[in-house]
Amino acid sequence: MSYLKSKANNLKNRFFKLLNTLGNSKQCYICKKTFSRFNKYRSGSSNVCSWSKNLDIVGSDIDNFGCPFCSCHDRERHFFAYFDKLNLWPRENANILHFAPENHLYKKFVSCNLLEYVKADWEPDLYINRGIQDVKKINLMEISFADNYFDIVICNHILEHVPDMQKSLTEIYRVLKSGGFAILQTPFSKLLHKHFEDPGIATDEQRDFFYGQNDHVRIVSEKQFLNDLKNAGFKLAVVRHEDVFDSNFAKIYGMNSREDLIRVVKI
Repeated sequence: MSYLKSKANNLKNRFFKLLNTLGNSKQCYICKKTFSRFNKYRSGSSNVCSWSKNLDIVGSDIDNFGCPFCSCHDRERHFFAYFDKLNLWPRENANILHFAPENHLYKKFVSCNLLEYVKADWEPDLYINRGIQDVKKINLMEISFADNYFDIVICNHILEHVPDMQKSLTEIYRVLKSGGFAILQTPFSKLLHKHFEDPGIATDEQRDFFYGQNDHVRIVSEKQFLNDLKNAGFKLAVVRHEDVFDSNFAKIYGMNSREDLIRVVKI
């Protein structure tokens, strides 16, 4: 009976996927395919607890998350769109440090023929089956490179996972060249004045409820985060979504129009 139920569910999913591909109200910014809707993350916003909703957290668009064709997520699409619009793609002689490299961004940076492209993660083995080669085991709180080494550092939704965020910001600043920039996206609350984190929140279930994911260790306060960046020595060069994209852009391409590009420069 379970076999027949599984087959029926597979046929049902294939049928709805086919119907989705016949639409054209949505489009993936990366693969350019059109369809009716993006895939949700988990069950979308209907699965978000009231605690998270009341904190006014700005992060992924979980109702318009994954592309049904190329599987890119909303944060990758938004990154591509910002870099295209602002002409931020690196020169051939650039050195880049990319934490938790996303598949499509990895391919894009490889195509840029960079001087050095360092892919980094605390768990590099996770990338073996994703086709991303030579990921180095690097602790964001102790980056194993010399001062003033990189032109660009990318942390796309990483800092909410790191035990000591302040130390990570200091390290990112240290390894950046003067005039270099970092992209430091992270989900944040517009309501909180201070970061919310407590060592008593220790189980996966508790972290999932209070922080939004069981591998997050805090809810970042937008207000404190921007101050942290300035205190680390960075010059803020934040780009507001609404200043570079029209009102329909995020709806079509599946992005959170409230998520600005958190770009900072080492001066």
